[in-house]
Amino acid sequence: MTTVKAFHKILNHQERLKNQAYLDYQDAVSAFELIAEQLYQLLYKKEQVEKEYNYYLTSSGTVTTLATHYAFIEQIKQKIYEVEMEVNRKRSIMEQKQQKLTTAHVEVKKYEKIIENKQKRSELKVKYLENQTMDELSSRQHFNYGNR
Repeated sequence: MTTVKAFHKILNHQERLKNQAYLDYQDAVSAFELIAEQLYQLLYKKEQVEKEYNYYLTSSGTVTTLATHYAFIEQIKQKIYEVEMEVNRKRSIMEQKQQKLTTAHVEVKKYEKIIENKQKRSELKVKYLENQTMDELSSRQHFNYGNR
């Protein structure tokens, strides 16, 4: 039967894996937030340029100004599409890391529960043996006292 000490070693290993999974998850979250911030900035820039474009459409803007703004909006749309793809990729990675972290956390909890149960069984065994010893001593005393 495996000792509690062995399970503590396994638990320590599982905790190291969980801590590494947590660090990996934090890195993935940071990478996701960074690329999401880029997407936000691009969307904001697109909104501003579209406002200018609409202003020039209603005012007496030159054709070259309109063409330039339109081309710039199209460039931004392409960049937004590329960054959206990257955001989705980073989100997927982040979700995978979160799943690994959850799995590692469950494993740690399993081993903590195993250790707890083994310690309880060990304590019950010690109590049982103490009770056996006390019963045996009590019986010996009774027989020794009766034989006098």
